[in-house]
Amino acid sequence: MATIVPAMNFNLLDHLSSAYSMVSVEAGAFLLLSLILQRKNLIAVIAKIWPQGATVNFICLLMEVILIMPLLGILMVWMHEMAGMGLGVDLRGFWTELSPLLAFAATLFIADGISYARHRLEHTRWLWPVHGMHHSDRELSWFSAYRQHPLNRLGAVVFDIGLLLLIGVPLWAIYANALARHYYGLLTHANVPWTFGWLGRVLVSPAMHRWHHVREGQGVGKNFATIFSVFDQAFGTYYVPSACHLPTGLMDEGHNSFLAQIWAPFKALATSSWWPHRR
Repeated sequence: MATIVPAMNFNLLDHLSSAYSMVSVEAGAFLLLSLILQRKNLIAVIAKIWPQGATVNFICLLMEVILIMPLLGILMVWMHEMAGMGLGVDLRGFWTELSPLLAFAATLFIADGISYARHRLEHTRWLWPVHGMHHSDRELSWFSAYRQHPLNRLGAVVFDIGLLLLIGVPLWAIYANALARHYYGLLTHANVPWTFGWLGRVLVSPAMHRWHHVREGQGVGKNFATIFSVFDQAFGTYYVPSACHLPTGLMDEGHNSFLAQIWAPFKALATSSWWPHRR
């Protein structure tokens, strides 16, 4: 990796530790910023910041910081060590020919294509019981981005990062891609009506992703990309008629119960009663 970008020669675990610290305080940073900007109307602000179901999101954030991120960091290191035995072809030479900026841009675009495919699979009958937890929040906000089942997070890392490693993407680019996708995901989950205008034909906007989370209607089963809306346009799943003001979240039981949602996939598997609808 040092031959690719000498200045970017770092220890992966050190940078994962740095990211761990960043995520642990970002929820507080968002809260503080909101309080400062709306200090004359604190009650209304707090009600928006802590809507119904936010407790589940907060528990998910704590689990992410305390348990999920360290485990995923270890998994990433192991996957990196095993990647050389994957395709039997060393593609790292291709990436050494690219400038750091071009390598990052290429990684971001390729990773979003991989994520698009994986996200569509998560909306099939077989994976929906795990992914459905992310769609259960009826008050969609940036905080909703953290509401994910641990099995969903694990599957995403294995699928997305595993494929990137197999095609020789350097670790620094994978790490930078993960950070960019994380913070962009917070933006697209935000409760704002932004469509990005003409730029929405290139990038995923908060309005576009909100249509993905609608409870029912034509937005269901649409808008699977995370950053680049071009993937949805290419595969016929793009749907952004306007800013979205329809209800979001599912009507299933256990909306405000963290344990109920964690247990739901196992319950479905034990009873062979996969959730009947596809989104």
